[in-house]
Amino acid sequence: MAPMDMEAVWLGAFVGAQVLVVFFCAIKANTYRERALLLHAAATLLGVMAVQSMMGRHALLPHAVFLLMLAIAGAQLLELVSHAGALRKARRWLLGASLVVLPLLAVASIFQPWCLPLGTVLWALVTAMLLRRAWPQSQPWAWWLVPGVGALILGSAALVWEAADAETSMTLVVAALLTIWSACIYLATGWRGRLFGETRARIKARNTIDPLTGLATPLVMEERINASRHMLRRYGHPSVLMLVQIENLQALAAEFGAEAAESAVLAAASRVRDALLRDGDVAARLTHARFAVLAEGVATGEAAANVATRILVAGLKEPLAGTTEFLRFRLVMAGVPTEEVPPRLLLNRLGARLDQELQATSERRIVTVGREELVSHLAELTA
Repeated sequence: MAPMDMEAVWLGAFVGAQVLVVFFCAIKANTYRERALLLHAAATLLGVMAVQSMMGRHALLPHAVFLLMLAIAGAQLLELVSHAGALRKARRWLLGASLVVLPLLAVASIFQPWCLPLGTVLWALVTAMLLRRAWPQSQPWAWWLVPGVGALILGSAALVWEAADAETSMTLVVAALLTIWSACIYLATGWRGRLFGETRARIKARNTIDPLTGLATPLVMEERINASRHMLRRYGHPSVLMLVQIENLQALAAEFGAEAAESAVLAAASRVRDALLRDGDVAARLTHARFAVLAEGVATGEAAANVATRILVAGLKEPLAGTTEFLRFRLVMAGVPTEEVPPRLLLNRLGARLDQELQATSERRIVTVGREELVSHLAELTA
C-alpha cells in the first residue's frame, strides 16, 4: 500500500475515534446529566473540524478552529474542577481566557498566524495554574488530564510548525495528538463522574435510608404523606398513617442487655417491612422503638383488619433469637386528612396519642383516631 494511502487510513482511524468519543459523550451526558461531557463532545467536534480544514489546506482556518476548541476545552476544565475550593482567582482567569480572549484571537487568527501560539501559551499558563491548585482535590482521575492537556498543547505546536514550513504536512500528527487528548479527557471526565455519582448516591441514601434498620427516614415519610394527601384530594385515593411502638423493648433490654435490645429493633424493623401488603407502602423509623407506616390505597377499616393485624401477628410469629420473648407491638392509626396539615405535626399528634395508650396500659393493641378528633386537635395546635 502506498504511503499516501496509509496516511489516509490512519487519518480516517483517528477521526473515526474522535467521532466515537463524541457519541459516547452524548450518550453518557444524556444518561447521567453530565454537562462536562457535553462540553467535551463540542470540543472534540471542533477537533475533527480542525483536522478536516488541515486536509483541505484552508490557509489559517485551522488556527481559528483550534483556538475555539481551546476555548471550549477551558470551559470544560472549569466544569471538571468546580468541586475544588480556593480557586476563585484561577477560575476567573480561565473563564476570561476561554470566553473572551480566545474567541477574539480565533477571529484575528484568520489574518494573523501569530494568534495561535499566543492563545496556546495563554491557555497553557492559565490551565497549569488552575490544575496546580485543584490537583490535591482531584485525585485519582486528574492523572488523565496531564497527558490530555499535554497532547492538546503539542497539537497546537504541530499546527504552528506546519504554518511556518509550508512544505511539511502535520495533519496526521495533529490528528493523532487530538485523538489522545480526546480519549484522555473523556476517561478523566468519566472517572470523575463515576466518583461524584457514587458520592451523590451515598448522600441520597443517607438522607432516605435509616442506616440501622434499612427503613425509610422521617424525611421520606413526610414527602410520602404529602403525596398521599394530593392523591386523596385529586382522585379520592385514601391512605392510612400508623405509628408502631415496640412495647416491651425496655423489658428486653433490662433482662437480656443492650445488645439484645438492638437486635430486637432490627428484628422489629424487618417484621414491620415484611408485613406490608403492597410495594407502595412505606415504613420509616422515627425513634429507637417507634416506626411510622403509610399504607396507600386502603381505608381505615381495611388497614386495621389487614396491615395493622399483620404487623401485630408478625411480632408474635416467633421469639427473638436467643430468647423466649416475642415482640409486642402497639399501634395508633388514622386516615391521612385532606386538610393542609404539616406531616410532622400529624406524626406528633399520633405520637402523643400513642404515648397516652402506653401510659394507660390498655389491652387494645390497635387504636384508631377519627378524623374529627385528629383535625380538631391539630387545629388547636396551629391556632
